[in-house]
Amino acid sequence: MQVYNVPYNFNHEEKVFGGYVIYLIFGASMLGIFFIPMINIFIKSLLFIILATMFVMFAFLKIDETNADKYFIYILNFFFRKKKYILEKGK
Repeated sequence: MQVYNVPYNFNHEEKVFGGYVIYLIFGASMLGIFFIPMINIFIKSLLFIILATMFVMFAFLKIDETNADKYFIYILNFFFRKKKYILEKGK
């Protein structure tokens, strides 16, 4: 029996249902912002544009072979990590 080596790449995750569709559903559900009665229409529109654009970018944008959602998580981890401050006396 012959055995064939199959090349595989675990650096890329194929998003069939978990990625594109979910982000597009979240983007479309941002229309629900317009049904909140206590907020001004200008603020509603601005929130809708920002959040819907963000979710569409998460679904389709790649930055250096990294999906935008993972890149966004990296940015959040950078800002909220525990920082080490080193104080030096001036000369």
